[in-house]
Amino acid sequence: MNMNVPLTQRVEILFWDFVINTLTTSEFVRRNLPRIYRLLEPRVVRQALLLVLAASAAGFITGFIVNLYVLAR
Repeated sequence: MNMNVPLTQRVEILFWDFVINTLTTSEFVRRNLPRIYRLLEPRVVRQALLLVLAASAAGFITGFIVNLYVLAR
């Protein structure tokens, strides 16, 4: 791997290498992924998960901004 590549790109490459390898070789993941997808397929479940994800992201961002504010004082 070229050492001149930014750290973020190296982390992304390592992440996708791990994910692709896991999805292709893990029997557990290949067997359970379709089952999990079928559970999450109904529209109401997806909307609820999106709301939880949005609330979590908002809380994380708020905490990060408050932390920066406290550190900047």
